[in-house]
Amino acid sequence: MSYNSVPIDTSHLPYCFTRFPVRIHKDKEEIQRFALKLIHATKKEDSKAHKHALYRYAFGPDMNIYSLSWCEADLDKMKLLIDFTELTWAHDDVAEEEPFENAVTESGRLCRAMYEEYDDEPVGDNGYGLRIKRFRDIRNRIKAIDAVGWVEVRDATEEWLHIDTKLKDFENLEEYLNIRKIHVGNKVMTSFIRWTMGIHLSEAELAFIEPYTDCIGVWLGLMKDHMSWKRERTQPTDRIVNSVHVIMNSYNLPEEAAVDMLRGILVRQEGKVLEMSTDLHSKPGLSTSMQMYIQNLQYYAGGLFYWHLLAPRYTKPQSFGSERAD
Repeated sequence: MSYNSVPIDTSHLPYCFTRFPVRIHKDKEEIQRFALKLIHATKKEDSKAHKHALYRYAFGPDMNIYSLSWCEADLDKMKLLIDFTELTWAHDDVAEEEPFENAVTESGRLCRAMYEEYDDEPVGDNGYGLRIKRFRDIRNRIKAIDAVGWVEVRDATEEWLHIDTKLKDFENLEEYLNIRKIHVGNKVMTSFIRWTMGIHLSEAELAFIEPYTDCIGVWLGLMKDHMSWKRERTQPTDRIVNSVHVIMNSYNLPEEAAVDMLRGILVRQEGKVLEMSTDLHSKPGLSTSMQMYIQNLQYYAGGLFYWHLLAPRYTKPQSFGSERAD
């Protein structure tokens, strides 16, 4: 039974809308206020990063990505999650614009900020240095609340921060998706489902549920690639990370055909996730925590689909150059 969220009516959306349930946190207005306050406090006004961050929240509390993705989170923990995630997104946005070698180096530095033994390591007063200092503070606050949950968040984040070293021109979609399920941040986000809800699973339970969370990670990578292709296809970068690109190269297909093929793969992957969920729920002997986690994985997936489908960031691809943001 859900206590922190309410359902969203999706009956007005197109027939192709996801079959995952969609809910939103009952404290969506407070979550929206906190996210905007954090952005204004940590990003230079009218900078590219500031405009990008504000644009994520252009539709107001009913489209807040945190309220949708972590709809059952404890509110105080949600605020720490937002602080942590906005910081890693800021790092990721900057890293995408850096030469590959620089991005990998700075990812390593950010990883070390999650370990106390590196706290004496000097950092500069530039953007990366300030993010490292903030990371250390956020680490301490998360760990103080739930040290066991923090280790899971830390390990997932470290794997994510290092995943860029495995990016390349992939020869086939299967090889690409095996990396993309990590690159899309699924393990970090699902570890935060557990942390914000106080869900503690044993090592055996985590191993048991891993094929299901991996299946969702593949679906998330496909979904995000499909939604973001219009935005990413024209961005200057030396690293194209998108299923459409892989399909075009693998099958020598034109762009339109590759997009259609990706859409079909995405629908089939969603069906696989739903089948696995039904099968898991039917298994006897699942702990209450496991049952809550399985259900909230669907809320998380549904919320992310809903946001990507309607957010202006993807429905109307934007350009945030030095002169304008339209």
